[in-house]
Amino acid sequence: MLLIAVYFVLNALAAECSEAHRATCGNGKCEKIGDTEICTECGANGNVPINGICKAHGSEETGAAGCKNGSDLSPSDVKVCIKCVSTNYFLFKGGCYKVDEVPGNTICQTAGAAGTCDVCKDGYFKNPVESLDNTKQSCIACNDTEGADYNIGVLNCAMCVAPETPGTSGGDKKSATCKSCLEGYYAENPLTCTQCEDNNCAICLGAGTGKCTKCKSGPGTGKEYLKITDIPGKSGECVEASKCTGTHFPATDSGNNKVCVLCSDVDNNGVAGCNTCTSTPISDSSNMVTVKCTECTTPKTNKPNVAGTGCFTCSIDGCDNCSENGVCEKCGNAKKVSPGKNSCVEQCPENSIEKESVCVCNSGYGPDSAGTGCVTVSTNLSTGAIASISVAAIVVVGGLVGFLCWWFICRGKA
Repeated sequence: MLLIAVYFVLNALAAECSEAHRATCGNGKCEKIGDTEICTECGANGNVPINGICKAHGSEETGAAGCKNGSDLSPSDVKVCIKCVSTNYFLFKGGCYKVDEVPGNTICQTAGAAGTCDVCKDGYFKNPVESLDNTKQSCIACNDTEGADYNIGVLNCAMCVAPETPGTSGGDKKSATCKSCLEGYYAENPLTCTQCEDNNCAICLGAGTGKCTKCKSGPGTGKEYLKITDIPGKSGECVEASKCTGTHFPATDSGNNKVCVLCSDVDNNGVAGCNTCTSTPISDSSNMVTVKCTECTTPKTNKPNVAGTGCFTCSIDGCDNCSENGVCEKCGNAKKVSPGKNSCVEQCPENSIEKESVCVCNSGYGPDSAGTGCVTVSTNLSTGAIASISVAAIVVVGGLVGFLCWWFICRGKA
């Protein structure tokens, strides 16, 4: 909702008229409400703005809106509406606007009495003037410094609340209280919006560099990625994607904002204990990336596994990657991982073969106690186990002999 309000208010600024309005609207009397250009004063008497478009005083649209001049008559002698008398219409910037049609529905939330708005949309505040009626502008944009009836907005303000008391004549204008500023500005105090020092910043916390919490996006912006430099404050600077390498990787967060994520940020797809990393998009249509850790934060004692998905305790001399704590997965300098995976060796020992630079003991052999050689695998049965097996064998043999004797002797007598 806030982003929508910022968008509509940001565009509610005076502008030169486009070709569509140039022939009917007064010079420099156009504004933008969102994507809709409106005319605030028509070029000829008898033409007035209805829903932002100049219409003749006798037209069906002008009659439906209830646009009147100062004498409560048809506006044949004016270029703006002095009042709006129809239900579901309200007066805004010299024109009558319908509450449930564009662009009126971007300004007014709920209609009031005929010709007025009771509840204004975000980005606008209700005119606090005493005796608000259909001759007064109901809603004022938060960034409208001209305002109406001595009540004004704040330059570059996006969200605000109305002044507690209405302004009066004699220069006693009352400003709305700004709650949030337009993109690229921050609230230095309740009545001032100051531009962020970083021109690429959409939202910042205050003055100085490294205060950005969101970067501008879109064509031509260039530095779209937020690189966090203050982790507790979650603020930083805006950079190009090419600067999002080494200790960071480029990604898109849940709000579809482009961010540079620390390699160790596990909450955002990083790897715990990782210092530097690389990233690869999962697919062309996905914002997700696969992160591979290339160096851990304490590289002398911790190493990533080959896949780069974790950091492990790894103080083994010459070992570049560990798959578990104290278990070498890959050695450097063309060395091989020993059979016990606890050291790096020049050549694989006897009774082993090399598989992808790892020494693997042959069938019937296993790593010795040092982990550097291969020895015959022993059954290592205890004396008790051997005795038990022997007794079992005697019982089986004795039973078999007894059965055979019974079979031949007893069956023979039969």
